[in-house]
Amino acid sequence: MCRARLISSILASFAAAILFSSSESAAQSTTSRTTAPAQAIGSASVVLKPRQLDFNFGGTTTSLGPKGDWTINALVSHRGLLCATYAVGVRYGTGSPGCSNVVWLTDVTYATEQRQCNNAAVYHSGGDVQPQLIEPFARITCAERVIRCTGVCK
Repeated sequence: MCRARLISSILASFAAAILFSSSESAAQSTTSRTTAPAQAIGSASVVLKPRQLDFNFGGTTTSLGPKGDWTINALVSHRGLLCATYAVGVRYGTGSPGCSNVVWLTDVTYATEQRQCNNAAVYHSGGDVQPQLIEPFARITCAERVIRCTGVCK
């Protein structure tokens, strides 16, 4: 009888360790960052400022207007059956062509947050207005797209 209890206790401890390690890996968080150079769209004849700056990250686009208004649209793919929560954000800055040596003018602002499961690809769309981007608008040359994943991220 004592031997059966010992084996049962060992099995229970082993099962608890497996559950603990599974829940620990499920709580991971990752961040993916990609930069893109600006493409100026249109210009005002008097001040030669673009009407809008567009950035393309391949599957994600963001646009910034001269009043600090921006939008971001992204198709985010989740791998695996277990769920994770994805947030898509952006920040803008000035730098040399090709977006090297960038001075970021804002922190990352997340516009969307969605839970995804079962190998789903979900369209994220959102935006914001950041008045601190009005004055430096004509000098902005780069954007950084940030995808944050919390949960079972692969």
